[in-house]
Amino acid sequence: MKLRYLILVCLLTFAADISAQSDRFKRKSSTNEPPKQEEKAKPTEAPKAELPPNFWDRVVFGGGAGLSFGVNTNIFLAPQMGYKITDNWIAGLGYMYNYSKWDQILTLQGPVDVDFENQVHGPNLFTTVTLFDQLFLGSQFEILNHDAYIYQPFQGSFDVENRWTPVLWIQGGFYTPIGKKGMTQIGLRLNLLHDEFSPYATSWTPIFQFYF
Repeated sequence: MKLRYLILVCLLTFAADISAQSDRFKRKSSTNEPPKQEEKAKPTEAPKAELPPNFWDRVVFGGGAGLSFGVNTNIFLAPQMGYKITDNWIAGLGYMYNYSKWDQILTLQGPVDVDFENQVHGPNLFTTVTLFDQLFLGSQFEILNHDAYIYQPFQGSFDVENRWTPVLWIQGGFYTPIGKKGMTQIGLRLNLLHDEFSPYATSWTPIFQFYF
């Protein structure tokens, strides 16, 4: 009887020892596991390159206009379209139309009643450069069709001759920015090709133009 109890106690002790060794082995093997590699950070996306500006984003429209009535009538329209080659440089083309009617002119002998009527029109090319955030310089070439009134002193009358006359302006003055690409221009221009057949009365003339 005592021998049975002794055998049972030995078996229980052996089983407990095996269980303890198994637990130690599990813990040891778990501590020997290689460390998990940290997740690699996802590379940040490179910023997208800015797209070049659209063609029409650099196109400007404008020009000049004028209207006067009275003893003499004048209607002036000069639409233009330009392209901003750089932020400070515009080049483009346009067309000018000017209708004039004189009922009276001034002479050395005083005012004289007349009945002159003329239409001046033609294409032009222009370029403008802005400087120092407030000044501009430019030039404009025109080829204009008009009636030239040629005075005949011995007859005391005028001959009318239709002509195409070139005009070359140099101009400058002050400008004021409007929005992202527009501006107003106020200044003076000088016609380098002014002569007796010029469609303009004088070689100097003020200018007021706008672009948007």
